[in-house]
Amino acid sequence: MNGSLQLKRGKWHCVIPYKDDKGEYKYKWISTGLTERGNKKAAKEILEREIEKLEKELTESKNRIERRYKPKEVDKSIALMLFSDYCDKYVDSIKDKISKHVYRGYKRYIKRIREFFDEYKLRLIDITDEELNAFNAKLKADGLKNVSIRDFSNVLRPALRQARRDKLIPDNPYEVMPSLERERPNITYYDKKEMSKLFEVVEGDRFELVFKMAGYYGLRRSELLGLRWSAIDFEHKTICINHKILVIGNEVEKSDKLKTKSSRRTLPLLQAIEKLLIEKREEIEDNKRFYGQSYNKKYLDYVFVDESGKLIFPDTVSRGFKKILKDNNLKDIRFHDLRHSCASILLASGIQMKQIQEWLGHSHYSTTADVYSHLDFTAKVQSGNVIAEALDDGKLRESSVDIEKREIKRMIKEMKELGFDDVDEYFNHVMEQSNHNMKPQKDHCM
Repeated sequence: MNGSLQLKRGKWHCVIPYKDDKGEYKYKWISTGLTERGNKKAAKEILEREIEKLEKELTESKNRIERRYKPKEVDKSIALMLFSDYCDKYVDSIKDKISKHVYRGYKRYIKRIREFFDEYKLRLIDITDEELNAFNAKLKADGLKNVSIRDFSNVLRPALRQARRDKLIPDNPYEVMPSLERERPNITYYDKKEMSKLFEVVEGDRFELVFKMAGYYGLRRSELLGLRWSAIDFEHKTICINHKILVIGNEVEKSDKLKTKSSRRTLPLLQAIEKLLIEKREEIEDNKRFYGQSYNKKYLDYVFVDESGKLIFPDTVSRGFKKILKDNNLKDIRFHDLRHSCASILLASGIQMKQIQEWLGHSHYSTTADVYSHLDFTAKVQSGNVIAEALDDGKLRESSVDIEKREIKRMIKEMKELGFDDVDEYFNHVMEQSNHNMKPQKDHCM
């Protein structure tokens, strides 16, 4: 490839003729930025570099085009391998594209896939939607809920899609699989009174800050343990949720990639939490002085570390939480249920669902509504009052104040009949009854 130097408006320009993908001649003009006088030698050096650069670009473009039209070489005998082996091979092929945590999860799915499909010695070519439906039915019989069964599709669907692309199978049988119905989760949570009791018994415990932040903010465990001092602004009173910690085996995985984009959020630094954080920071400084050179410096920016500076592992927190509940005869819930407790208390206090979505970091309003809408008993009472007033057939119309008074009298009467002295206990009973009534029946409310 040759080129030449041309003067244009007093400056040297490189002019390089070349053929495009269609074989037609074109000219590429490149300004050197150099003026005419005394710069011709330097301009020639630029021309040589630009020619070399363009040759490389054209060669790469040609190779891409050739690869695009070149048939992919696939070993057709792969279609005869065991289906479980093919899925395992597929998961290994995407190992570098997924996190270690997800990879380990997929490997666990492979174990269940192997247990089912290997029993019948089913090969990749043998798989139809009938076998996949039978697999789902087996998972259902083993007690898995639809949300867990759908997780297996993260392996099966793309693996079969890849097999279809490679022309190892005539079609992807997963594409004709019926969708699994979304199940309303059975939420376990603490009400305001129960949460207050928990906060009371954890005072002075080494996990007091962990448990209280989970209750106040509804943080996921990975978000909580990934909290860094650099994300806390004591001056402007904010906390940024922008990092997470996962532990795989004994290996710590740090990541700025949270569950969803909406998981990255900035929350106000509440006074009760600020006080505990300041105490935690002072405790860490004391530990640094005590341990000296032996203090672990790998997690200096992390809030939740032990006395020697080592990161607190998620399982340690969960075990500590269970012990607190057992030792104090508190209702048994999971650590993650503190997140649900936070949402339910906000909801019972009249906070709108959209605000709860933003507080918890859900990516979609529908996620929050699906999980927590059945807890919103206050909204149901309000809706009942409105429809009753709207459909009044000419009788003396009650004012909203009268309706509220009547409703309060009714609830007080019902509380006495049921033997409740505490309002929170009464409302908790009403919500539990509402949940119970909804479970065995299909929801016809539209």
